[in-house]
Amino acid sequence: MRYGLIGCGGIGAIRAAALGGTAGARLTWVADADPARAQALAAAHGAAVAPDWRKLVERGDVDAVIVSTPPNLHAQMAIGALEAGKHVLVEKPISREPVEARAMIAAADSAHRHLATGFNYRFYPSVRRAKQLLASGIIGELDHMRGYAGYSAADHNPPWVHDAVVMGGGALRDNGIHLIDLTRLFLGDVAEVKGFATDHVWKFDGCEDNGFALLRGKSGRIASLHANWNEWRGYQLLLEIYGTKGCIRVWCFPMKVETTWSSERAGKMRRKTDRFLGTMVVEHIKSYKWLVQQSFLAEHAEFERAARGEPSQGADGRDGLRALEIAHAVAHAPAIRRVRPDASVAVAGD
Repeated sequence: MRYGLIGCGGIGAIRAAALGGTAGARLTWVADADPARAQALAAAHGAAVAPDWRKLVERGDVDAVIVSTPPNLHAQMAIGALEAGKHVLVEKPISREPVEARAMIAAADSAHRHLATGFNYRFYPSVRRAKQLLASGIIGELDHMRGYAGYSAADHNPPWVHDAVVMGGGALRDNGIHLIDLTRLFLGDVAEVKGFATDHVWKFDGCEDNGFALLRGKSGRIASLHANWNEWRGYQLLLEIYGTKGCIRVWCFPMKVETTWSSERAGKMRRKTDRFLGTMVVEHIKSYKWLVQQSFLAEHAEFERAARGEPSQGADGRDGLRALEIAHAVAHAPAIRRVRPDASVAVAGD
């Protein structure tokens, strides 16, 4: 598959490196608002530079396009690429607002092309191990989940990450969107969302510092989530999966899975920890970017399977939309609750 890459910044550079290690993939064209940055990335990976993204998506020697730009550009670029007959992978969040994501999905359906959302956390070793453990039945049937993702907004250098015009919102669309997708991965489709958002710390206009969500899955199972921009201890992500006979606790950075279980309800508990020491050592030596690149390798392979019409573990456009709808519902909950204090916020009620 021949790829075009739109956006040659930090994540775009990791995407390009991962494409170099993806079997059967080749980066042929790149485009960026900064010509010098595009030239440097193209030279490093043997690609050519398109004068702008519209010229790139029209190329006959491009089969798929990766959109690695700020979210305010996702919809127009993805729709343009889909209408030009390309498969498209868009970084998270899929767009600023659900209405944009729905237009992207409609364009993919109309063009009979695959639209994917860049939820690469699905491919981290700890998450994959947790999926295996839950499927094995070691903790019995799923009962409920808790999730937390946090870091300090001061750790993000690009100012557009805190700009609602670009992002559509704050922590829930930033680090929280991965947490929402991982929760859906284990919980299944979400039927109802309730929540609150606060902005007492940074006071970025239109961007919440904290988002607190309570989700009810279509199965009736419940999950509680917290996305945070004022985590002073550094990056934290923890997902707790509780079953009828035990629980699975999943960490990222560092990568770890702790399983507590019993062979029977209320029986003697046992505990095991998977630490992925090899991964942790290489990540420490090469930085977290190495781990992100490894997850992109797996994500690209799943993207190509989906583009061929085969079953895939990657996130598609509808996964991106559902996660964004949840983030949107919680971020807007305070305004709704001032009008109707006891109302529930429907997932698709934006």
